Amino acid sequence: MKNSKLSEENPVMEKRKNAILRHVKKLQEEKPANQKLIMNKILRQVIKLQRESEEKGKLEAMKELEEEKERVMVKKFLEEVLIEKEKKLERDNRFREENQLMKKLYPNAFRLSKHISQLFDRDSSDSYSPEKFQRVKSFAKIAIDVFNQRQAIKYSVVDVIRASSHMDTGRMVNLTFTAKPDDSEDEDVETFGANIHYGFNKPFRVTHVAYSSA
Repeated sequence: MKNSKLSEENPVMEKRKNAILRHVKKLQEEKPANQKLIMNKILRQVIKLQRESEEKGKLEAMKELEEEKERVMVKKFLEEVLIEKEKKLERDNRFREENQLMKKLYPNAFRLSKHISQLFDRDSSDSYSPEKFQRVKSFAKIAIDVFNQRQAIKYSVVDVIRASSHMDTGRMVNLTFTAKPDDSEDEDVETFGANIHYGFNKPFRVTHVAYSSA
C-alpha cells in the first residue's frame, strides 16, 4: 500500500527502485568478474534513491509547515472575531446601563427626547399635554436667559411656536419661540431661534440663540 502511494506521488523513484531490482537480478546471473560493476551500479542507484527520498521528505515537511501556519492564522482570525464580538456586546450592555441610569436621573428629559423628532408645534392639530408644553417652554426660558446676558434689554418668553430634537453626541433641541422686553407692550414681541444641547451627565448648554424671522 505504501509502495503504491509512493508510485503515485513520485514515479521517478518507483522507476529507480525497479532498476535496482533488475540490477540485483542481473547480479545473480553475472559472472564474478562482472559482479563488481553491477554492484557499483546498484550502489549508485541506492544513493540516488536515498537522496530523492530525503528531498521528498523535506518537501512534505515544508508542506506540513505551511498547512500548520494556515491553521494558526485561521485560529487567530477566529479568536479576533470572537474578541471583537465580546467587545461589542460589552459596549451594548454599557450603553443600555447608561440609558437605564439616565431614565432614573432625568425621567422627564428622557421621556421627551427618546426617539422623538417633533416635540411641539403650536400650529399643529396634535394635542400636547401641559407638562410637555411647560417642558419646551422651560427650554425657551433657558435660551432667553443666555440671550439677556449679552445685552441691556431683558426679554421674557411669551410663547413657544415649535420645538424639535435630534441626536448629536447627546440630545439637541431646536426651538422657535416668542419673547418681549420686560418693560414693553405686547406688540413688541420678537421671534427667536435657539439650540440647546444636553446629555448624560452633561448640563444644558445653549449653543445658539438669536432673533429669527421664522
